[in-house]
Amino acid sequence: MKKMTWLAFAVGVGAVTLSGTTIHAAQADLNVTPVQAASQRDKSESFFDLVLQPNQSESLSVKLQNTTKKDMVVDAQAAPASTSNSGIVQYDNQAKLDPSLVYNVNKLVQAPDKITIPAGQTVTYTAKLTMPGATLPGMVSGALIFEPETGEKATTGQGSMGIVNKFQYTVGILARNENRTWEPDLTFAGVATKNEAGTTNIAIKMRNTTSTYLNQLAVEATVTKDGKTYARKQRDMQMAPNSNFSYLVPLKENATAGKYTVKATSYYVKDSAGQYQDGTGQRYRYKKTYTNDVTLTSQQAKKLNADIKQAAGGVPTSIIAGISVIVVLVAAVFGMIFLMMKRRKRADNRMADLEAELAKLKANQK
Repeated sequence: MKKMTWLAFAVGVGAVTLSGTTIHAAQADLNVTPVQAASQRDKSESFFDLVLQPNQSESLSVKLQNTTKKDMVVDAQAAPASTSNSGIVQYDNQAKLDPSLVYNVNKLVQAPDKITIPAGQTVTYTAKLTMPGATLPGMVSGALIFEPETGEKATTGQGSMGIVNKFQYTVGILARNENRTWEPDLTFAGVATKNEAGTTNIAIKMRNTTSTYLNQLAVEATVTKDGKTYARKQRDMQMAPNSNFSYLVPLKENATAGKYTVKATSYYVKDSAGQYQDGTGQRYRYKKTYTNDVTLTSQQAKKLNADIKQAAGGVPTSIIAGISVIVVLVAAVFGMIFLMMKRRKRADNRMADLEAELAKLKANQK
């Protein structure tokens, strides 16, 4: 399984909000270090990877270090693992969960939702995980999420840009009854149209209904209509246990009425001895193919196009995409400048303290 580690994203100054779009970033004012539990399966991992019996409980302890000179209030929660439409595992209590998910980590973990860390101090946050009474057919997966409160609000208003700090730190949770692995299984669950990222897409719904991670997923898909073909290839994706996502093939233009024919081939779990080979020569253990049609009426196509235009405020999607890229770059640059200035200030403060101590020593010698 792909290594899950605690994450502290550190690329920008905060969450930049422009026309309803939010970009997350983070800093290093909070250090997060999980404490290995007695039931830890792999001692080399920096997340909770536990083997527990049915109904057994385990304490999940995390050291939280406040590196600032002010008290810090941190919000905390436990969230289940799900899969984003980018084919990336995420931890979000607001995500729509797959019907095959029986045990939600959010329901299995009892945890304080808030903790205060004094300036410059380290405290231990402890949650309690209790396993289901029934034997699991695989694993449960989720995370503890820590988010320092900032007390800042983004400015709002038509056409305005708001910048607000929003930093999240994540410690993965993986628990099973047996020290073993399971075989994943990918299924296709239909096609539909979906407006996202300023364009109309053909969405191919993909499900992992097994209670294990589906790793190294590669998908090659084409959508054909009236002799015109739209294609998308994506590799090295990952699906959380008992999750689904929509693999999007963008049409890159206004939707038109008619029949769209969808063909998709998926490969997963890389294996040098695997019997299936993709277009690059990479071998895999598993392969699935899928063909389906989706038909749009004139009314449906008109609504999709109108929704895209309304979401963009009448601005062409190419301009929106360009602005989004610029916003991300600006946030990253300001974030690096912010962190460099902060480190410089800390270094200057330490130098001033040393100079003061030196002056004091010289005065005492006199």
